[in-house]
Parts: sequence; C-alpha cells; structure tokens
Amino acid sequence: MFWGLTPALDFQEEIRANGKHVDEINILIVGGQDCRHIIKTLAGRYKHEKVVINFYILEAVLETVAKQLLLLNIALQPKEELGLVQKARYFMELYGNTLVRPAVAKYLKLKASDLVEMITNESYLKDIMPFVDVQLKYKERDYLENVFKFWCSVDDFDICLSWDRRLRKSLGVRYDTRMGVFDWDLHMRLHHVGGIQVCSQEYKHWRATGVAFTWLESEVSKSNRSLVCCVISNGEKYGHYGYLGEMETGPYVAYGIDCEDLAFLKRQHGTNSHRSTDVTERNLRQYFYELENGEEYIHTKVNNLNLGASTFAVSENKVVDCGTAGDIVKTRKPCRCLNIDDVKVKFVTINALSSMKHKENFHNFFNLLYFGSTYLKYLDGAVVELIAAPDSVLIIENQMFVLTHRDKELEEFEKLIEEKVQSVEQKTSVPFNVKKDHYAKFVLKS
Repeated sequence: MFWGLTPALDFQEEIRANGKHVDEINILIVGGQDCRHIIKTLAGRYKHEKVVINFYILEAVLETVAKQLLLLNIALQPKEELGLVQKARYFMELYGNTLVRPAVAKYLKLKASDLVEMITNESYLKDIMPFVDVQLKYKERDYLENVFKFWCSVDDFDICLSWDRRLRKSLGVRYDTRMGVFDWDLHMRLHHVGGIQVCSQEYKHWRATGVAFTWLESEVSKSNRSLVCCVISNGEKYGHYGYLGEMETGPYVAYGIDCEDLAFLKRQHGTNSHRSTDVTERNLRQYFYELENGEEYIHTKVNNLNLGASTFAVSENKVVDCGTAGDIVKTRKPCRCLNIDDVKVKFVTINALSSMKHKENFHNFFNLLYFGSTYLKYLDGAVVELIAAPDSVLIIENQMFVLTHRDKELEEFEKLIEEKVQSVEQKTSVPFNVKKDHYAKFVLKS
C-alpha cells in the first residue's frame, strides 16, 4: 500500500514494443498502488507519436486513490509554483516519509483543503485538474472527503508511535536486535533480488523510523498525514488506524533502483556512490522536466556529494507539535495544473471491472491491461478476453521484491498467474522468469 514494489513503466513504450500503432490508447490499471506508471508514461510522450491516452484507474483501497490525486497534483504543478528540485523533494517526502519538514506539512494541508473542494465540486476539479475524472460512488467520494479533511485537520497524531507499534508487533522478540534483522533483510533479500542501489544506512534508517528519504540540509519533524489508513469521522475529530502500509521493502523500488544516467549507478569497492534517494530524486527531476517541457532532460548536479558510502548517526525521530492550532488560511488562489493535451486519468470504482463485460463500449477496448500483484483475484479471464483490444498487452506485477517471499512462494505465485490467464484463449506469453523479471507479460488476440 502507498507505493509499488516494481519499477515504473512507460506504457506507451510497452505498446509500441508490440508493434501496435493506434490513434487512441486506453490503459486499464488495476491495483497500481501509486501513480508511477502514469508519471513515466506521460513524461515519455515526446518520444513517441502523439496519441490520445486514457487511463482507467481501479483501486480497492481508497487511501491509494487519495494519495495518487495528491501526487499527480504535485507532479503537474508549473515551475512558477514549484521549482524542479523543490517539487521532486516535496513529492518524495510525501510519497515515502513518515515524517516531513514543516514546510511540506503546511503544503500538504493546503493541498488537502483544495482536494476536499475538488472531490465535492466537479467544476472546481475541472478547473484545477482538467485531465482527472473521478467516477466513484457517492459513498467512496464521502470517504475520500473524510481522508482529505483529516490531512488538513488539527487532531494530534504521532506517526512515529504508530510505526513503532507495528514494528514491535511484526518483529516480536527480534525487536531488540532489529538492526541485525534489517541488515539481513537488506543484504540477503533486497540486494539479492535486484535492489542493490539501496544503501545500508538509508534502508536501516527507514526500517527503524519510516523516514526513507533524507538530505543533509533538512530536518523532518511533522507527521505525514497522507500515510494514515481507515479514517473515520467522529464529529469534529477523526478516528483512524494509523499507518498500515508496507514496512519491509520501502519506497525505493518505484523510482530508485535504475537510472538512465549510469554515473548514478556507479559502485566502488562494492559500495554505491549514490544512494537510492539520489537516484529517485534524479529520476523524478527528469520526469517532471519532461512532463512540463516535452523535451529531453539534461541533468545538472546540485552538489558533488556522493553519499552512498556515508554512515550517518541515526537519531531517534520525534514528532514536534503533533497538532497545529487554527484553521488554514489560503493566501492565494490554487494553482491550475499543467495542461496536458489528449490525456484523461479516470478513477473508477473497483466493482466496475466485473460489469465491463456487459457493456459493449468496453468490448475490444483496452490496449494495455495492468494488474498489481495483490489484485490477481480481480483478474477474470473471461472479462479480460472481452475488454482487451486486438494485439493488446497484459502486464502482471511480480512479487520478487516482497522480502518475505522465498523461491517457494515465488513459484506458487507463478502458478497463480498461469491459472488466472489460462482461461484467456488468444494469448502469447513473453518469456518470464519469476526470480528475475519484474513483470509477466502477455500479448492478447495477436
């Protein structure tokens, strides 16, 4: 939950690799967990022929819908509102840190108040984020409204306490030797399956505190309310279950384990020159630049620090001033997101998937279908065969970055994939190794 456990994909490149050229691309994403694929696909549009792209996003957990709306809003802010470096770091902190800087916490509250208005007023949504269409049930909209209101509420909330409770419960008697547990998981599991770019100091710091991305010149002290689950309105206050997200792999895989700039992947004496944090920031800066300018990004170093081999003193993070007194005062009109021509991002209720087979307008409709690894129960071969367009691509996320999985569990997952796609008659399998490949891919109706 809250972040994907596979690297981001350029979906237009995946369709193009199949040799299919169409004027309009319809993409179904079931359980994407975050908006990494959307961002990378939109960033790479300038590399391909200009086409209309429609994303249909289906999520069973509404907190991930709320988070995607927030992150898309940040990613598409114009440079006059957020500079490139500032945008990347705001995005990273809200994406993967339990604690954020005070300025980021204030920014989250402002954005949350805007999102409350967007989810309850369609005309306002069209004005600020014209490329987004929220096709959810009223009760789902009401829940999203509660989530956004909690983000900008003044309720006391200590996310460090929530993180530590779950950590103690998950580790049990191993809690007292947790640094050794973290080190084992990193070197014997995460590095083994392809996460070699994640450095020891940043991974163990995240496992201990929930703070994944850090910089020398900044200090975090405010709870990241966008990581809270199961928000329930209780009068003027809100009840919730705290943090219920993933606690073993971390938010590094989506943007931080690969890079076009090979200098960021350089290793010396078995040690990374750059952290996964640095790779993530560099990749996000590239995506955001390409989104806004539609041209190739040329990276410029902010500094010459190579922190991959550095060891930092890990202090015990404390939340400073859990609640914030007073209401939010907007000092200026909310900024309209970048205008993306010929793109629609539609958030659809998860129950709509099974009903698509009864709607003729969805027959032979989707050029690419994506299923998250935890959403295979929604993969119905009969439905897929009806809604998939000729020469479409089916992509299923692998679970190789789930650190609790060993070879046996991965082999069982591979069998589950085979069972799910068995009922799809017209398909061609792309060679897939469950221990090495990030995704299982199939060409449908070829």
